[in-house]
Amino acid sequence: MKLRSLHICLALLALVPAMLPAAERTVAAAEPGSVAFAGSSAVSTTLLEARDPPPASTAEAATGGEHYWLRPGNGVRLAFDLDSLPAGLSAAQMRRCVLRVVASEVRYVREHEAVAAVVELAVRRVGETRPLAALHDLRPDRPVSLNPDNGRLCEAVAEAAAAPARRLELELYTATARASSLLHGRAPAEDTIRHASSAPRLVIQYAPDAVAAAAATGWHQPQHDAGHSGRGDSNPAHGPSGFELQALPLPAVGEDAGPGVLAERPLLWRDQVIAVLKRGKRNFLVVLDGKGALLWSSEIGGGVVQRAPVIGPQGLLYLVTEDAVRAWDLEARGALRHRFVLPELAPQMPVRLAPFTKPTVGEDGSLYLVLGDGVDGVLGLDARLRPFLFFGLHEDAGTITPGSPALSIDGRYVAVPNGEGAVLIDLHDPAEAERLAFGDGAAVSGWRHHLPVAGMRAGEWIFSGYDAEDGTGTVWAFAGRAPRWQASGGTSTQPVLAPDGRVCFVQDGTLNVRGFGPGDAGRRFGDGLCASSNPVMDGAGNLFFWCSGTLHGFAPDGRALFAGQRFADGPEENLALALGADGSLWTANANGGELFVFRPRFSPPPAPPAARHQRR
Repeated sequence: MKLRSLHICLALLALVPAMLPAAERTVAAAEPGSVAFAGSSAVSTTLLEARDPPPASTAEAATGGEHYWLRPGNGVRLAFDLDSLPAGLSAAQMRRCVLRVVASEVRYVREHEAVAAVVELAVRRVGETRPLAALHDLRPDRPVSLNPDNGRLCEAVAEAAAAPARRLELELYTATARASSLLHGRAPAEDTIRHASSAPRLVIQYAPDAVAAAAATGWHQPQHDAGHSGRGDSNPAHGPSGFELQALPLPAVGEDAGPGVLAERPLLWRDQVIAVLKRGKRNFLVVLDGKGALLWSSEIGGGVVQRAPVIGPQGLLYLVTEDAVRAWDLEARGALRHRFVLPELAPQMPVRLAPFTKPTVGEDGSLYLVLGDGVDGVLGLDARLRPFLFFGLHEDAGTITPGSPALSIDGRYVAVPNGEGAVLIDLHDPAEAERLAFGDGAAVSGWRHHLPVAGMRAGEWIFSGYDAEDGTGTVWAFAGRAPRWQASGGTSTQPVLAPDGRVCFVQDGTLNVRGFGPGDAGRRFGDGLCASSNPVMDGAGNLFFWCSGTLHGFAPDGRALFAGQRFADGPEENLALALGADGSLWTANANGGELFVFRPRFSPPPAPPAARHQRR
């Protein structure tokens, strides 16, 4: 495979509503438009076509299903399995339903001459005549088509999801006389990345069920969630008065004696500790209880673990090695469920992840990676590890190493810091992207990005990083296209997002707490603090971080919960922390030789001051 073939030149298309056929105009007028999501969170999931082959009547035989032939009287059938949607999902929970297709050729036939034209497009359920929604017209200069409003599509999704088969079968059709267009179908097996963003997809944005969301406790990826809030599930009535450190021995697994070493830092899933141990050339998935005792283990093959694993909401642990991405089922004692083989630059030379980046898993189980080795692109895989997104970062990227991806609060946008700014990719239409400019203090050669943080409201983002050579760093707050403020100085910690939407980070020896208001200077707390770990926060807003052998804790009002605790014989200087549901802090040394847990100590809350009796 040639390197150049992996790059995508995605046109930034300005898709505007086009003239619709009469029947479709009726639907658009009768049904409400897209609903803006005003809640605190949402899930946006991308569904690709079902794996079964499309009907022969709808696919161009010569292309083996890679292209679909759209003609009057001969529609294109698309089937989507809805198993990944939560059971009991109602139409009221739907925020937006988008059907998107991309044409490789837009034409109609006039007599014996092929002439470029506008092709009108609509969608209905198979076996029905009434349209669900109208799509944007297909044009030679605008080959991307999607529905500008929900129409009845969301109702059809909810109805099909409630049926026993949980399957929605749709038909794209056109009333344009003599239209003849080829639509991109499934990506060919030999080049799944280059065509990933062009494959037909149904994108569903919905509000998650509160009970189900509450049940998904743990620390499933770096900084807890897809928006990298750094805020865990523990919600104590008052902050701890200190912590006790416990070093836990690594379990012995496999046939040989000895524990091996941790391949990466541990994760927390429900009330269990999840880790990957490496012994020789073999990797083992180990599951421990809250006291560090081994519950079970499973050998999960060999290979060099590229980054820390992440856990999806379905209980799948995604692990990236040097040649593939694999999904291991925690509900089935580590059974292998899915695999995606990474593309090769040359025979036996798979593409690796970009340096200093981490995978991100969405609330729907989708996985996002930033590829390196000259590919420089954002790769999106669904929960079954099928590619549905590739956005090239190579053009105009400069020489700055890109950062890790993050998802917006509504699950619709993927943000990736890159060079002197960041790229926001619209998952509803991956051809649409927006670039944010950092402005003053932008990244330079040697720059390393922290994980982006999604704010509490749409359009809010925090980007940060530091110059590994001179120790300077900057934090940028965005609320829209322009930065609201930036904090430049020494190296900062990874920012975290407080429950009230404010941003917390350590820089220049103090804890900074700032909002998103223009020029918000915020407040500063403490002194002599350092940026040697990622701060983590519980649900009550208590903040904890490691500072070169000392553990610090701050209450939401900025007061110190306890005097900095020194652990002379504890973990190393730089740590990656994870916060458990009971308030425990889990970590490991970088060399993977030991597992540590800081267990919180709670003192009785101080009694309220006695009321003074007033003289009459």
